[in-house]
Amino acid sequence: MQSQQVPDELLALRDEIDRIDNELINLLAERFSVTAKVGQLKAKNQLDSVDPVREQEKLERLRQLASDKSLNSDFILDLFQMVFGEVVKNHRTFLK
Repeated sequence: MQSQQVPDELLALRDEIDRIDNELINLLAERFSVTAKVGQLKAKNQLDSVDPVREQEKLERLRQLASDKSLNSDFILDLFQMVFGEVVKNHRTFLK
């Protein structure tokens, strides 16, 4: 089987994608670090792990941001609902 020559431009774009993926991972780690503090504060003050009003407001804002950036808003909502689900799961670990 003959190996295919990959154009330098494609390699550069792949490197850029890798850099962006690293940034996304770092930002998610930072976000989860902050939401862990929120979870600890909620547990300390005996607040519910879920704030449905805040979540709806946040999802609407994200939908608008996605639209403004010409992104698929359904995809963005699905993505953030997964993030929110993980946050709530993490918050519940702080309950005693």
